[in-house]
Amino acid sequence: MNTPSVRIALPKLFLWSEAARIQEYPEAASRAEPGRVYSRADLERTVFDIAPTMEFKGGAPRGKGTDGVINTYGMERSGARYRINGINLFERVDKGLRATVEGVDLGTAFREADADVDWARALARQLLRREPRTRLVIGLCLAGWQLGVDAPGSIPAGALSLTSPEGDALEITQRNCEGFNRLLRDHAELALGPRWRADLAALGETAPVVWEGVQGGTPSTNDLPTALRKALAVFFHIRAFDGGPPVWGLDAGALADALAMEDLVELGFEGAAPVRLTDDEAFARALRDCMDAEGFLIVSQLGERFGELLQVPDEDRAAVLDSYIRTAMYHEHLRVLDRHPGQPRMGRGLFGEPGARRVCIEFTPIHMTTNVKNAEQNPASSSSEMQGEDR
Repeated sequence: MNTPSVRIALPKLFLWSEAARIQEYPEAASRAEPGRVYSRADLERTVFDIAPTMEFKGGAPRGKGTDGVINTYGMERSGARYRINGINLFERVDKGLRATVEGVDLGTAFREADADVDWARALARQLLRREPRTRLVIGLCLAGWQLGVDAPGSIPAGALSLTSPEGDALEITQRNCEGFNRLLRDHAELALGPRWRADLAALGETAPVVWEGVQGGTPSTNDLPTALRKALAVFFHIRAFDGGPPVWGLDAGALADALAMEDLVELGFEGAAPVRLTDDEAFARALRDCMDAEGFLIVSQLGERFGELLQVPDEDRAAVLDSYIRTAMYHEHLRVLDRHPGQPRMGRGLFGEPGARRVCIEFTPIHMTTNVKNAEQNPASSSSEMQGEDR
């Protein structure tokens, strides 16, 4: 007797044009008019700003680089099965395509962001809600797997691999990566996530899911590393990963902090409860996140990041930073090696001193054997290097 299942086809994963251009989807979503129905050609030209450059027999002129547009669509019925095209920014309606509520929200986040990390966080959350292969990689990393990839300037590049807690390595190859499809099969519900599961339940579909390719068989893995590097670039940009290069880890606390979320339950990672950081751990992470290539940091930014990691109210963050640094200096765990007035726009200086808006700090908490300043300035041992349809 066959076990009932819900068959879901996954098109080839393209995403945006290149790993460094993570703004393409949010920027496009920001151009979409809520409620307006677009033809595919109009969506490409008006929303994605892709000029028509190629003629297709029997169809309207198409733009070069339109493959990734398909991965902004949501789920649709396809015969006896469903098809999850992408991250649900647009939905098919009778006469075309229309922005979803999630698409409108991402566009709003892009328009209203004070800094690019704000809309990048919104994009990362959307990927984890709706993109199965990205969910699989991030979910496995939260379960103790390690990601192998170089990330110069926060942009993943080169070979891509996953290594299990037992030490079994999977190289994600450009063609015929059946090992990845086995992981997709074995962790089908993790890849699906609670948002798509809720949408399926609303349609009366509660059986386990089975992933398929558009043409049958298993999902296409052609150029999969290229697409995954694009998705992972978002998580490096928001500094979710620790370690590297080229080996990176991920814990629930760091991911929740990077996403600006209280916890990961909404995303379906219930077993990955965030761990509250100690003051030393939070300060070390804030140093890593704020330090520039010369080893200096802006004190006001350090205070904001330190306070954010410890969930300190905004109005108390400067005082909490000063208090922590004074205590660490008294116990000889921290030295201010250099200070600079910087610019008035940099805000408050250390201890309120205008001549110390930009400082160089050496930090050696008791539990660390490696000097944070040296580790952060050495790219080889630092994680502060920032982190379509099948044809």
